[in-house]
Amino acid sequence: MLFPKEKMSHTNTLGGNKSDEGWLVLDIGSVELEGVKKLYIDLHDIAEVKGRKSKEMEALEKAKRLLGGE
Repeated sequence: MLFPKEKMSHTNTLGGNKSDEGWLVLDIGSVELEGVKKLYIDLHDIAEVKGRKSKEMEALEKAKRLLGGE
């Protein structure tokens, strides 16, 4: 099964641990997995997911600056 990248995210913290590389998060809550034995994740998708998280963080920082935050 090719795992949909819309159901992937990336985090740099997990259980109080921090990592520069971080963790790939696979949201399997709404994915039908009956009979699935293997999940395939394109490494290009991982880079895209990490880049998306980076853009989100940049937008958050910009919004904070515009609103006079830290």
